[in-house]
Amino acid sequence: MAERIATLQASNNKHTNMHYHGTVTGVEKAGAAAGRTPHKKYEVLDFYQLFEAFTNELGAVLPYDGIQYTGEISHSSLMPGTDNLSSCAYHLEYGQQDLGCITIVRDTEFMPHERKLVEDMLADLILPLHHALQHQKLIQQAQYDQLTGIRNGSYCYDLIDLEIHRARRYKRPFSLLMFDIDDFSKINNQYGHSAGDALLVEVAARIQSGIRSSDTVYRYAGDKFLVFLPDADREEAMDAAQRVRECVIASACVVKDKEIVFTMSAGVTTSACNDTVNRIFDRTGKALFHAKILGKNRIYSAPWSGSRQAC
Repeated sequence: MAERIATLQASNNKHTNMHYHGTVTGVEKAGAAAGRTPHKKYEVLDFYQLFEAFTNELGAVLPYDGIQYTGEISHSSLMPGTDNLSSCAYHLEYGQQDLGCITIVRDTEFMPHERKLVEDMLADLILPLHHALQHQKLIQQAQYDQLTGIRNGSYCYDLIDLEIHRARRYKRPFSLLMFDIDDFSKINNQYGHSAGDALLVEVAARIQSGIRSSDTVYRYAGDKFLVFLPDADREEAMDAAQRVRECVIASACVVKDKEIVFTMSAGVTTSACNDTVNRIFDRTGKALFHAKILGKNRIYSAPWSGSRQAC
């Protein structure tokens, strides 16, 4: 069952607003507080759907002006732009797991029976919130490469498909850069796989430091990295590729007092009117292949006949 530790911590400020702080803890079976059955809309794993279901149910029985959830994995806020409000803040726990904190505010004081209602509803929320946060954590782990900490390349296809449709609608191209460490297998053989892993981590960090805040970098496969450049034509993409490449190979990677000197090649492509996800990835891969067969340590751009106003 869920237990409520309703610790009242009231404070008066110059506006005489009351602030209450408490903890709601779930142990084995949270919910069913006061003999109630949790709302069926709580039976979702998406955090934001769950938060919306809770705020809707709360709003149907209790007037409030704003609500905010803060946690390690997620956060959501529907707060008014003023501090002159009374508040109820509850720390949520499930066993030893910290589930975050929910704060509810309004311009009038929360009465004891209203705080009891909030605590009962939060008790119903504990277990679904635990499951939703666990689910979101697994999704985040899958979306990010465990070695380098950057996004996993398998999750970029949906983004590119969306961007293709957006480029057609707004007649603004985007570009892709595909980087590959030259002779990476030889580096692994000479310095060992742990050194190769260290090099991948360092390259990922250097790529990130060389791109715009609006750009996104993925570990595409093995020693290949993909950079998505929104609103970038061929010329801008080539400039970006050169900037990133120079940033990455500017200095050797030092691993256990050994300097690993390396080079990197890149393929560049820009979206076209008739593009599909497969076509644009195929062109990017072929551009990288051309950079390799032309001698490595260089950038090659796939042919592009479009313009910023194309389509």
